[in-house]
Amino acid sequence: PVHPPEFLVHHAPTRSRRRITPVSRVPATGRLGEVWHVAARRAPEQLITVDRPCDIDPHGPTERTYAGWAGLVDDAAGWLVQAGVRPWDRVAVLKDNHFDVALLACAAARIGAVPALLSGTYGPDVARTLLTRLERPFVVTDSAHAASCGLTAEAVERLTTRTICVDAPDDRPDLVGLDALRGARRPGPRLRDPCEPMIITHTSGTTGVPKLVMHSGDSVRALSLIETERWPLFGLRRTDTMAFADPFWHERITTGMIAWATINQRMLMLSDPLSPDVARLLAEHRPTVVETLPNAYLVWERLAADPARPFADVRVFINSFDAIHTRTIRTLLAASERRRPYWLQAWSQSENGLIVMRPYTRRSVRRRGHRPPPTQILGWPIPGLIRVRAVDPETGRRVKPGRPGLIELKAPGRCLAYVGEQHRHDRKRNGPWWNTGDLAVINRFGAIRLLDREIDRIPRASAIEIEDVLLDRLPETTEVVVLPALGSLPVPVLSTVDGQPIDPRAWSRATADLPALAEPLHIQWEQFPRTGTWKINRVRLREWLLPGVRAVGTGHWT
Repeated sequence: PVHPPEFLVHHAPTRSRRRITPVSRVPATGRLGEVWHVAARRAPEQLITVDRPCDIDPHGPTERTYAGWAGLVDDAAGWLVQAGVRPWDRVAVLKDNHFDVALLACAAARIGAVPALLSGTYGPDVARTLLTRLERPFVVTDSAHAASCGLTAEAVERLTTRTICVDAPDDRPDLVGLDALRGARRPGPRLRDPCEPMIITHTSGTTGVPKLVMHSGDSVRALSLIETERWPLFGLRRTDTMAFADPFWHERITTGMIAWATINQRMLMLSDPLSPDVARLLAEHRPTVVETLPNAYLVWERLAADPARPFADVRVFINSFDAIHTRTIRTLLAASERRRPYWLQAWSQSENGLIVMRPYTRRSVRRRGHRPPPTQILGWPIPGLIRVRAVDPETGRRVKPGRPGLIELKAPGRCLAYVGEQHRHDRKRNGPWWNTGDLAVINRFGAIRLLDREIDRIPRASAIEIEDVLLDRLPETTEVVVLPALGSLPVPVLSTVDGQPIDPRAWSRATADLPALAEPLHIQWEQFPRTGTWKINRVRLREWLLPGVRAVGTGHWT
């Protein structure tokens, strides 16, 4: 059914920089097919800049107004219809990371299809598994991903209804070139009903093949209301410039787009945190708000000393997904020339969106190598919206405050299903409670101290704590991961700035008060296996470095 496009309440522009748009009262519907059209009506001349031309419009500009981006969504919707996509069809987007991944999702949703956003990081086996679960979707890809993800002519015929390639080579007649679809008529909106499936994304896949997470318009709406609750609290303004460098295939982009379209700030979209152009773009656009992945921030520590001062005007740093390292917060807050910049740590999951959050100031992270690190205390659940509890992993019974337990939560906006794996979704439900798979301690004040993933737990210790402390005490390290090993000491794996091993005396000083560890293994930063969200794939790392050694955790609850 077609629904009215207005799903955001228009707020008159304010003359004061200090005034906050009351976005927590905005009744968003979560319909991605209208996000940028509504944003264009509210702030048609506001700008979004991308770091390179869109793959779906390679000759187009890198800077467009909200209205211009809405027009590109309309064009893409026409291309999909021309390719045969109809309401209820699934459209898998499996291409290079770029803002146009989000635009393709909006285009598919606008014509009543269900977009499924996939990362190509995991290789052909995972790509084929995910496409199999999607049951012959339409696919939008590029030639590089068609090769790296095993989309051979046989796979295209067997796994997809039709595969569109944005740069189809002449020797692949099985791929539909995007150029053949250009010029198609722009279709009118055919939006999904709010209770129906609207978008599919996937988890990070740190413990195996990622799970395909399905959300409806209603669940995205609930997540968006939770998401926008943090903006008034910390003062995101329409006059801000926000630099965003999270993966565009992740669930974060779903709630993010609705929040941005609500507030209407200027945006800088970065597709590759490792690009040599990042420092130049940040210095040129002078963002006041920055959001990226925890491990991307770790790499960006080197930009803090850049003479172009790319973070000079930042007043808010935001990280989602995981705990951030104390050293990283300290380094980047020091790079801001604002009087009182702050850091917002948000713990979230694809299935539930934002769970808890906590702000940090320069004073919060002033102590080096402190135990427990301040960033291990993730913060508090969103008041009035989310409830959390810690339970015994074996019995499922609630544990007392201050005791380690498996975190369960009760929240609006939980996902509808795991596509093709509903049994895994059902196993994680405990009545109205949802198992996060994370071990933590909830103190008597309700704050959550994250310990480890249940599958990677270390007896009587916390890998998260050890890793943070070592990074803080050994400034030459660029990554530290502690692997549990059944029957022996936990094994630290690290990389360094210059590629040289850690001095044994420095290692002894740094680990003097830590739980007993095995001798560290030194590898290069590039050798750490990573997920699409830059998390370390500890299963693959263990299989490579410790073949045949089992982890302590059972993984029963995941």
